[in-house]
Formats: sequence, C-alpha cells, structure tokens
Amino acid sequence: MRLGFLESLVRSLNGSSTAEILPENVLAKGDRMIVWWTPACRRQMFYENSEQHCVELNGCIFPQPALVWRVDNGDLKIRALTTNQRPGASTTLAVAPFWNLSDDGRVCTGTMRRPDHATVASIPDWERGFYESAFTHANVGRLIRHPQGFEGLWSELREKRRPFPVKTLIPLPQTLSEFVRGERA
Repeated sequence: MRLGFLESLVRSLNGSSTAEILPENVLAKGDRMIVWWTPACRRQMFYENSEQHCVELNGCIFPQPALVWRVDNGDLKIRALTTNQRPGASTTLAVAPFWNLSDDGRVCTGTMRRPDHATVASIPDWERGFYESAFTHANVGRLIRHPQGFEGLWSELREKRRPFPVKTLIPLPQTLSEFVRGERA
C-alpha cells in the first residue's frame, strides 16, 4: 500500500513531462528550463519610448547577433555570442544589445506575449514574443561599444543587409555553463 502511494506521489511531483526530441539549437533542458541558441539573422524590431528615442527605428528590420536564450520558470534571459556558431560549455557570452534587458540578461516582459511553458515546441513563441514586443527603455548603462551609442548603432544598422558588427558587443566574464546554471556574470 505504501509503495503504491509513494510511486503515485513521485509521478505527481514529476508532472506530466513527456520526452522531447531535442533539435541542434537546444543547448540545455531541465524540468521548467530550456536554453537554446539562434544564429545571426535579420529581424523586425519595434520601439516605443515616452521620450521619443528611436522612434525612427520602429518597425525596421535589423541584423541580429547570434543569441543564447534561457527560459526558467517563466523568466526569459538573453545573451549575445561573438561568433555565429553553436556555443560550447566554455564559450564566453556578451551583453545582448537590446533595450528591456537587465544586467543579468533578464527581459522586462511588459508588452511581451509569453508562452506558458519552457518546451522545444514553445521556442518559436518565445522568440516571436520577444521581437514583437515594444522595446521601451534601457535597463542598464551601457549595452554596446559604438561611438554614437545605442541609437547610433541601430540607426546605422537599419534596413542593412550586412551582419551585425560583433566588435560592438560588450564581452562578459560569463560562460555558457554559468548562464545555464543561472549564475550572474
């Protein structure tokens, strides 16, 4: 009798998690956590700021650096990669050059539509939610190394077909392994 109860309790604590086939872009997966990377690409971005900063950039398409995404218990964190290849455990990360991110990479999800789960199937929804939200404010002092600052970089990149200039990224003393474990830079 007790053994059946314990088995039932263990099953209920594990939830109804099912096995998933992990694609190459997935870097780590836990019960309520998933980490993946996206290669450099071009994406449309939306800016909405009470001081009217970056209003001319709203709705434009920009080159993006390769990124590492981490969802854990409904929180999204993003870091940038200085190379356009799948990172390894010891790969060092960089500050993701976006508004609405705190110093630990956490996304302020004000207008973002967030999926309920951290699954392989939800990855496109997390990415779409991030890019379709309004970038409204800077949460940290310095996001990039560019002579004209944040607005200068994105104004220069607006509607350009060239790659994102990775030399403008700010490197961090944080590896992919540390990011996966939730350790701060």
